Amino acid sequence: MDGDANDFKLLLASARHEAASLREDPRLGVPPGNRGAALREHVLDLLGAVEHRMSQEPPASAAQAARSAFARSMRQSIVMLRGAQAALPWLTATRSPTINMGSLYLTEECARILVGQEIDLVMVPNPEFMYTTTSEPFAEVINSTPGFVPTASRRPIVLNYPLTDGDRLLMHPIFAHEIGHASCDEYSLVDQVEKVFRDDATFTTAFEQAITTMASTWTASPPPTIAGTIRGLLRQWIEELLCDHLAIETIGPAFIWAFVTFALPLGYAEPAPSHPPNTLRLRLALDHLERGKWQEYMKGFAPTVMAWLRGIGDDADSIPLAQPFSFLHEQLKRHAVTIGDTAASRTAHAVLERTDVESDANEAAELIQHLILPVGLDTPLKPRSILLGGWQEAFRRHGDTPEGIVAALSDTRLQDLIGKAIELSVVAETWSTP
Repeated sequence: MDGDANDFKLLLASARHEAASLREDPRLGVPPGNRGAALREHVLDLLGAVEHRMSQEPPASAAQAARSAFARSMRQSIVMLRGAQAALPWLTATRSPTINMGSLYLTEECARILVGQEIDLVMVPNPEFMYTTTSEPFAEVINSTPGFVPTASRRPIVLNYPLTDGDRLLMHPIFAHEIGHASCDEYSLVDQVEKVFRDDATFTTAFEQAITTMASTWTASPPPTIAGTIRGLLRQWIEELLCDHLAIETIGPAFIWAFVTFALPLGYAEPAPSHPPNTLRLRLALDHLERGKWQEYMKGFAPTVMAWLRGIGDDADSIPLAQPFSFLHEQLKRHAVTIGDTAASRTAHAVLERTDVESDANEAAELIQHLILPVGLDTPLKPRSILLGGWQEAFRRHGDTPEGIVAALSDTRLQDLIGKAIELSVVAETWSTP
């Protein structure tokens, strides 16, 4: 029976077994440096929280409701402890990183901008060709254990990247999008946007109409269930678009070119429950870049590619979608400025402004063209400027065409040069800072 004496014996023995397996693993030993230290503390906090829960075992005389609640708590804990086994290879990855070091420095800068100074970014290669982010992976148990006080003072963020992409630095602006998910979580950015939607009478009317329309085909689902489904989809689409905009605010048009090489081969105008169509994502991203006065910079060396991308964005208006996706599509276009303003507000302290970086990006591009590490002639160039200069050189070398931006990903010499320049720029800046 759930919560009886034998059930408790099994659950407590299983929890102790999983906890001991983690504690005894040498990979949980003290990391040699700063990276991974907060993740290790986070795992230890999980172990402490579970042990605290175990100490709250109710007596045999306790009411069945209390015993069942303890059993549920133990089952949740065991699931999380087993999931924490994944953190052990994550910790190993911090000790022997396969990511380009310049890219690691640049991504850590993005994480500090988007999430905060107190972060521990752990970059882990993924055998699946996908980018994903997990922020505070075991917080569900740690933060819901009454009476337990965690010790980790920094937020661990685990970023998975395709195993093949460790040196494809021109693709790495996607990391800024991924870190955007941690920013959305930390600052409740989706809630901020959703509130604007709820306060909009036009949105409310369209929402009710979408429920009515769907009720005629989703006959097995009552209106409250349909409404909940639409709200869940809306939140996921809002978050993805917010992350696109956060990446643009942080790393500029480099994100667009990386996004195109990664996402467009996977889909065009097809909506998914977790992601808006790429046509809509490009439409809103390009509009946001134009609000930031980037269009002339981008057209200066990639006019053909930018015209092509604008055409894809324009298809967001011409390709019809079924419900509920058509409702989400229209409402997100109506509130595009809200999404952009929310991202801009979050990054206002360190936004990448064209007027601040264009001349440095041009200098970096010229130096890279001559195979000179663009650390800067007078002062160290900023990593984000070097990345933009690297993309400029990629277009010059490989052409202002769709094939050209793909060909640039195979240019390992160029990407190694960009990465080494960023790495040395960070070192030079560190040495020159009192």
